[in-house]
Amino acid sequence: MGNRKLPFGYQMRMGEIIRNEPEAKAVQDIFLQYTLGASLKEIAEQMSKTGPVYDEGKSWNKNMIARILENTKYTGADSYPRLVDIKLFEAAAEKRQTKQRLPERTPAQKALKRVCSKLPTPEIEQQVVHLLGRLAEQPERITQPEKQFAPNSTTQAELDEILNTQPLDEDAAKSLICKLAQEQYDAIGNEEYETERLRRLFTAFECTAELNAELLQSTVSAVLVTQQAVRLQLKNGQIIGKEDLA
Repeated sequence: MGNRKLPFGYQMRMGEIIRNEPEAKAVQDIFLQYTLGASLKEIAEQMSKTGPVYDEGKSWNKNMIARILENTKYTGADSYPRLVDIKLFEAAAEKRQTKQRLPERTPAQKALKRVCSKLPTPEIEQQVVHLLGRLAEQPERITQPEKQFAPNSTTQAELDEILNTQPLDEDAAKSLICKLAQEQYDAIGNEEYETERLRRLFTAFECTAELNAELLQSTVSAVLVTQQAVRLQLKNGQIIGKEDLA
């Protein structure tokens, strides 16, 4: 506890440990806020703004809050004056234990969270697993999205004007035709390559009941979640849902 000789909330007077009233009130507030749902970080931020100083020259942090929440002296143990009711202390302890028992996200769940448009729930995860499995069974459903070339309006307008002007300026027309062709070439993406790559990946994939992090990261750029459906946006730009894999 740094330079603090007594737990936060207490002071020594005439050789006797007694309550430090401002600190004792802060201890009670910390337990109450925590059991009502505030996080350690949120409580520390609030204490830094309004609470008594824990260590001179230091801001409150999560470790300070955690030390207070786990200190049994606040219940009257070891002959310390009681600051917190035992039921409140036990409620805070139960919440800490519950948080510690929460399972860690798997690599696949972390990957899903990065690409999902909403915080993924177990239901969303299962729908994504189902869609990936169906694509593995039907890789032919992966198709190259149609892409309409939108020519540069200025170039097209210049070409149209020259073609409609007599006598025809052939050199200028050829130059603009080449420029338009270059614009069209530049607009061509790598969707065709991506489509073939995706088909190969799904053809080789063996379906499992668990979300596969490697397959998800290699094939999906976004998981689009609405109230009606969960859809996958593949890395070739194709958006595919359950209705596309019937």
